[in-house]
Amino acid sequence: MKTRILRLVTDHSSWWKKKKYRKESFKELNGLRKLGWRLKKKKKVFLKLDDIETRGFHKYYLFKK
Repeated sequence: MKTRILRLVTDHSSWWKKKKYRKESFKELNGLRKLGWRLKKKKKVFLKLDDIETRGFHKYYLFKK
C-alpha cells in the first residue's frame, strides 16, 4: 500500500483568500482522488505563536492500494 502526505492551506483570516485557498486544496485533492488515492486522515497543523502567518494548514494522509 502506497502512502502520501500533503500539507495544504485550508484557512486564512481574509474571507476571499480563505475561499481561494479552499478551492485550490479541493482541486488538488479531487485530482488525486480521481487517480485512485483515498483519504486516511486529516490533521490540523498548529503553527508557533510567534509566527506572523495568517494561513491555516492541514496535513492530509492519503493511501492507495
